Amino acid sequence: MKKLISIILFVVATIGLYSQEVVIDCGNPALSDYSVKYFQKYGEKIATSDTLELPFFDDFSASYIYPDSSKWSDRYAYINNSCAKNQISIGVATLDALDQYGKVYATLPIGMSDVADYLTSKPINLQRNASDSIYLSFFYQCGGNGNMPEYRDSLVLQFYSVDNDEWRSVWRAAGGELMTTFEQVLLPIKDSMWLKKGFRFRFLNYVSISSNYEPSWQSNVDQWNLDFIILDANRTCNDTIIEDVAMIRNVGPFLKDYTAVPWKHFLEKGRSAVYDSITFSYVNLQDATHNINRQYDVFDKDETSSLIPSRTYIDYHCGDDSENIGANEEEKYTKKFCYFFNEESYLAEDSAKFLIRANIKTDVAQVREYYRWNDTVRFYQDFKNYYAYDDGSAEKGYGLSGQGTANASLAYRFEPYMTDTLFGVYIYFNRTQGDGNVKYFYLTVWEDNNGIPGDTIVSRLGVRPSFLNEINGYVYYPLDTAVVISGPFYVGWIKTTNDMLNCGLDMENNARNKIFYNVSGTWENSIISGALMIRPVFGYEVRDYASVPATPITETCSIYPNPASTEINIDGNAEFSSVMIYDSLGRLVMQSGSNNVINVSALPEGTYFVKPFSDKKVFETVKILIMR
Repeated sequence: MKKLISIILFVVATIGLYSQEVVIDCGNPALSDYSVKYFQKYGEKIATSDTLELPFFDDFSASYIYPDSSKWSDRYAYINNSCAKNQISIGVATLDALDQYGKVYATLPIGMSDVADYLTSKPINLQRNASDSIYLSFFYQCGGNGNMPEYRDSLVLQFYSVDNDEWRSVWRAAGGELMTTFEQVLLPIKDSMWLKKGFRFRFLNYVSISSNYEPSWQSNVDQWNLDFIILDANRTCNDTIIEDVAMIRNVGPFLKDYTAVPWKHFLEKGRSAVYDSITFSYVNLQDATHNINRQYDVFDKDETSSLIPSRTYIDYHCGDDSENIGANEEEKYTKKFCYFFNEESYLAEDSAKFLIRANIKTDVAQVREYYRWNDTVRFYQDFKNYYAYDDGSAEKGYGLSGQGTANASLAYRFEPYMTDTLFGVYIYFNRTQGDGNVKYFYLTVWEDNNGIPGDTIVSRLGVRPSFLNEINGYVYYPLDTAVVISGPFYVGWIKTTNDMLNCGLDMENNARNKIFYNVSGTWENSIISGALMIRPVFGYEVRDYASVPATPITETCSIYPNPASTEINIDGNAEFSSVMIYDSLGRLVMQSGSNNVINVSALPEGTYFVKPFSDKKVFETVKILIMR
């Protein structure tokens, strides 16, 4: 189940009358990647356990992707740090329209509201007296960084009756208002119906996928975020203060220009590639001042094969300084980052990985013992064979959509640290309901032309969004021909239909000035803030990664006369939807519909390339000469 967030679509840049840059909600590459590894190792079934005793507490800081199986009996909620705004502490549980594999629920009806996710507790012993003052409290948020649920959508809390073997709704919050903060709920449990051994509670969400959008837009919607769930006795209706100081924002990344670069390129760039300080944030949730000790460690090398890597050897330690933080205050801690990633350990290797762990120390009070997990954050700095501006978490989906965008181009600028061979590109395309965005495109690399895309270097025909990401979040798209890159370049695609391809967009990092699009013959800089999930691959061919299927057979198409004078004819049996004509520099100079006869009298004499387009077939490009 989950996620990546939001479908409010933002039609933020109009290119022509009906064409536009759009930002919508998207799926979750992290979950797609993790789910298969997780279920292969642990299986679908959650192990049973003895009935839990009070107190029951979870702020989701100790979980990774899925809820803690020692407390929760299902895996539909997505545990993350990107879906919420102003979260109470590190980690929230998000309910949305994606299942535990990161796919849109196939059973959700279009235009109607229905149940999607569940977050269900393990059985709990509530065999108590009503006088024990048992309360369930939690914080919730509608939308956050994600899509706002509509009024017909809702978040529901249900209790399980052991005697009647049924679930009953006891609380509900309606959608319709985007929340940027969390609201606390405190519910007494007094009815003898619930005061039984085997009591359970669960949250569920109603979502609705709109019928107004194109199939390539129908994706993740209606997010609800949950945090700090506490079920305990001896509480009161005024028990609203959390006795805790908690981390709220992680550290990293440490690279100035990118979030990831190839290891050998990093060694070529040297220390100038790394920031000179480390920053993380924490908050005092209490109504009293506390003295907090801060520190961080760097761990060199991954010495475990578990799903969540951990380190045993500290390569660098820094911190151990303390400062007071006032009641309900947030503190942003910045410390000199003196460590330079140990190149000596990896000189003969093509990749490297480091763990940076930051933590705060409060006190040893027993009342705060089960809050300790949120005192620590971890950041993994990877160096592999690609460049990236994104952090691997796509809060939105990006694309060019609408009439006039068939055959539009999208280009993403990179400037490598050294000359090397470009073999292909990793791309995360958001999965939509019914795979409505699976359309052919031309994977293309351009030269730099004074800050905008220039001549075409290479273009691969017959590529479509692929969802082998149920094995890996990113899919590898190899080029037909590897090319040597010695300076700035652009990688992206040329579309073949008006549908959006729905590329993942990371909203936590901003590479807007690197994104360019071309609809009518002129390159424009994007006005969308964010980083596309596109990662060019250098150094060596990828052979052990999920990659797209082989290029489909290219259809031949007769175009005559050649040389031509005033018009060209296209084979009448060819089934195409449009025709694009490019000059010898790769610039689009003419666009036509499905006509078999095209008037080229307005084109100067010279060499041109004619490309028929179809969403069902891939046609060869035909070189023609115009002479008069």
